[in-house]
Amino acid sequence: MGLADRDYFQEDSYAKERRVRRHRSITALIIIANVAIFLLDHSTGGALTRYMCLAGSVADQPSQWYRCLTYGFVHDSSGFMHIFCNMLTLFFFGPPLERLYGRKEFLIFYLGSIIFAGIVWNVLHVDARAIAIGASGGIAAVVVLFACKFPRNIVLLYGVIPLPVWLLGVLYIVYDAFGASHGGDSIAHDVHLAGSAFALFYFFTGIQFTKLFSKKNSRNKAGGFFDRSDSPRDDGAKRVNITVRSDFDRKGKAKEWDRESLEKEVDRILLKYNRSGKESLTPEEEETLRFASEAFQKWKN
Repeated sequence: MGLADRDYFQEDSYAKERRVRRHRSITALIIIANVAIFLLDHSTGGALTRYMCLAGSVADQPSQWYRCLTYGFVHDSSGFMHIFCNMLTLFFFGPPLERLYGRKEFLIFYLGSIIFAGIVWNVLHVDARAIAIGASGGIAAVVVLFACKFPRNIVLLYGVIPLPVWLLGVLYIVYDAFGASHGGDSIAHDVHLAGSAFALFYFFTGIQFTKLFSKKNSRNKAGGFFDRSDSPRDDGAKRVNITVRSDFDRKGKAKEWDRESLEKEVDRILLKYNRSGKESLTPEEEETLRFASEAFQKWKN
């Protein structure tokens, strides 16, 4: 995804901060919805599960296709670990992606991954007596997309073992591929794999769901459905090779930025901002964010 499509370049950093505070995080709303449904389902003895779960038999029942979405919001009501693990993972990996892509785009991505994973599961289990429940398809998509966007970030596996996020994403996929091929457990590995595939498609194509039906894209001769601003073929050397000058660094020397290095630096700063707040940013990092907004306008024009 290019600088042009990032939320935070549409306004200055302080206006962005004020606007974010006025809107509750989509990640938080998703977690609240899942927890509320779980508590209600638990208190009614699993009544909601019967109406929201996904079963193989619904493939030829159009009136039941809504379950390809609702199954992602209901969890095993007999215990807390299922929903706890899913929501905890979303809590850690969701906000940075939401901040990077924007609230609407992240919501569509998350719901789209659940629907896609549900359809894949349904196709593979037509007429089967099994059911699928849980947000795991969407969670897998979030984890894999995070690994693609921030591959060098370090996470603690089980809270102890430090791993780069890219390796966590690989292990996530390998584990589910092994589980899907061997079976023998109650985990919907195929749902996880479908969610992971959805995230990989999203990342490598650069598709932007919020722009699929925009007037700008409908007039785009290149097809309009995909964001190709990161491609060297898009706008040629004007976008890729242009070098611009920022304010001075700590040693008083002017910094030179090209598009790729500036994008990477902004991603790093925003992740730090999301994790530790605005107070954690150095003056140089705040200046870089302000400068990036101006630099984008130059690249755009």
